[in-house]
Amino acid sequence: MNSAFFSSIVTMVETWMPMFNPETRRQLAQWKHTDSPPLKKFRVTASAEKMMVAIFWDSEGVILTHCVPKSTTVTGETYEDMLRTKFLPALREKRPKKVAAVLFHHDNAPPHRAARVHQFFDDNNFEVVPHAPYSPDLAPSNFWLFPTLKDTLHGRTFSSRSTLATAIFQWSQ
Repeated sequence: MNSAFFSSIVTMVETWMPMFNPETRRQLAQWKHTDSPPLKKFRVTASAEKMMVAIFWDSEGVILTHCVPKSTTVTGETYEDMLRTKFLPALREKRPKKVAAVLFHHDNAPPHRAARVHQFFDDNNFEVVPHAPYSPDLAPSNFWLFPTLKDTLHGRTFSSRSTLATAIFQWSQ
């Protein structure tokens, strides 16, 4: 495989982002003397309020970050609308040379397999890269993108979906 192949791939991934994410063990680590009493740690539960975020990215970085509106079910129709009205304009603006030859990668979720989504790809001459069965070495989003994003937001509490969205957008710039 050559670098031209990899540089032409655009990946779309989704993740849930909580409004509050407790600090990680690494963030809580402290130096203490061996004679010091153990630290008291209070049990913290993750926030029940969360937001779905769709991230479109390639070898150059993030192309589009889209926060799915509250109470929206991602269906073939809503996914195709996101591709047409959000992703395609962002791709044309940020990667104009890539528009003509996109290898698009996303998982096999039912909305991604909808006929209208395949029609969108056909209409725009995108080739869909088949999604292999899950394997850690085939999921760069799980090892680079999501940990980087979530490490940035750990330990922070967001008062609203818009403040969380702002933090995510700032991270993706």
